[in-house]
Amino acid sequence: MKVPKEHKRFIWFVEWFAFSFTLGMLLVMYTPFANWLARPLVVQEEIRKTDLVVVLGGGSYRNSLTGASSERLLKGLILYREGYAPRIIFSGGAPEGLSRKLLHTVLGIRRSARTAQSSEADLMERAASRLGIPDKDRAIDEAARDTYENLVNVRKYMSENGLKTCLIVTSPTHMRRAALIAGKLGLECYPAPISDYTGEMRGPFERLALFKQTVWEYGGLAVYKLYGYI
Repeated sequence: MKVPKEHKRFIWFVEWFAFSFTLGMLLVMYTPFANWLARPLVVQEEIRKTDLVVVLGGGSYRNSLTGASSERLLKGLILYREGYAPRIIFSGGAPEGLSRKLLHTVLGIRRSARTAQSSEADLMERAASRLGIPDKDRAIDEAARDTYENLVNVRKYMSENGLKTCLIVTSPTHMRRAALIAGKLGLECYPAPISDYTGEMRGPFERLALFKQTVWEYGGLAVYKLYGYI
């Protein structure tokens, strides 16, 4: 039985796609490609005394922080405790899935957050309270749904409280986008990323996770550039 040309083309396309996808995954997982791709996103820290430590949320589950948020929280608390700023603010809304993030960031569609879920900011602020950070020294922003809103709300808080300078705490791959937004908004803020792990992720699944982070960030940079946020 003769196979129609259309079927042959489809089979060829599927085979080509499967081969290309497999080759791409092997490249990402077993070469330093992901580490190299992440390098331009990393910003060198500029730790100095400022008016405020800004901790950006890095994700949460229903009532607990992800590893990224926990690392950012710890770095922010250390900076506060070491006297780099007299105040600290935690910024991040309720947890959202990838589809919600895409709808909000790319299309500007907002959906109401699930009230049963604690926000990233609230979870971090509660941890700070239990660790003895005084009420007067800490603040939260639970309204922000993305990095741009994080820093817009931080700017408002700084303006209302007469604060001029800040340290921004976030993950290494996220620091570039946050710093560019802060500059666009006219904030005098300095980068204080958590320790750079991008060169240390050498296992296949670590590199795959790093690749996902970097692709997300480059996509975020492109969208934010298009919207004029950076």
